Amino acid sequence: MENKNLEIYKKAMDDIHYSDSEKENMVNNLLNGKKNGGPMKKKYDFRKIGVAVAACLTLFSVTAFAAGKATGIVSDIYFGGKSSNFEDLGQLEEEAGIDVATVGLFTNGYSVEEMEVDQSSTTDDEGNKLSTYKGIRIDYVRDGSPELYLSMFPEALYGEDHEEYDSARATETREYDGITVHYNYDEYLSLPEDEEPTDSEREREETDDHFFISIGSDTRQTDYVSGVNFEIDGVSYVLIGFNLDMSPDELFEMAKEIILAR
Repeated sequence: MENKNLEIYKKAMDDIHYSDSEKENMVNNLLNGKKNGGPMKKKYDFRKIGVAVAACLTLFSVTAFAAGKATGIVSDIYFGGKSSNFEDLGQLEEEAGIDVATVGLFTNGYSVEEMEVDQSSTTDDEGNKLSTYKGIRIDYVRDGSPELYLSMFPEALYGEDHEEYDSARATETREYDGITVHYNYDEYLSLPEDEEPTDSEREREETDDHFFISIGSDTRQTDYVSGVNFEIDGVSYVLIGFNLDMSPDELFEMAKEIILAR
């Protein structure tokens, strides 16, 4: 086990150009964070800092959120359950301590590539860990399309006002079987360390709930993140993808399929 863990650490340290799946956890936190008076996102390059490396380097300091004295989430190094067989979901649920609803194959052709139990901890302003929780992430693939990432975690992590915030921020909202689904289309501007945002970009970040700036990339680059989020029986669901050629209707339909799978 020690040799296996060492190899994982080495790989994590070497992979400074990360895939979308490794960026997904951090963007989830941005999607669930707030600005303009609410919890604030911190500056980091979401393109480069993957979950494993961030934990190794203790750099994973992400968006604040409302949950008692907690003001942030850090991703822990956790060697837990992982499977590409959808029938193993029950085992991952038992390990994570949450019951989830989802599907192995969506009607639009997206199917499970990998499922994994993740562990994270809440922190205070000084970075002290307050509590630990587990969630489940599922990567979905479809030939010729970008990957999609579904994260499921305890809803209780967020404050009592998060539903009101989600509704106010959402690009579009729909309801299925009594469950409210929020859709967002967000723009992420990544800048090198030596490049400052323009005045107009700074102003836009302060006033636009769908525009985010991260610092530390190799070049100036813009990504677009499409996603839906909702809650079922005390579990939060976030389904997102990067630079998708997909309409809001298709993402809403996928959310509906998850909801009806209860």
